[in-house]
Amino acid sequence: MATDPPPTTTRLRVAVYNGCGDPQVAARMTRRARGLDLDVIHEGNAESFAYVHSVVIDRTGDMERAGEVARLLGIEHYVQQLSGDPYMLEDVTIVVGKDYKRLNLLDP
Repeated sequence: MATDPPPTTTRLRVAVYNGCGDPQVAARMTRRARGLDLDVIHEGNAESFAYVHSVVIDRTGDMERAGEVARLLGIEHYVQQLSGDPYMLEDVTIVVGKDYKRLNLLDP
């Protein structure tokens, strides 16, 4: 009798960026994401603090996984932005925007 192979246990690798400029936003989102069993491999500031909306960005071509992360965190927006960077390690990027308080995105 054949058995099914064991399920893949690879955790989703995530980068978290502060896109609103409020202090400690990325650190607080990192704690929340890790509490939801996401593997946060990088945390820091986004290229600008002008993000009005928080967004989850798919980096690998798997929009379904990005959508799952967005739903898990309660983020309304998710997009795909593939990179030709062979050294990019994250599967998904989370940018916390100015709407984080309204969305209740961060840990208490």
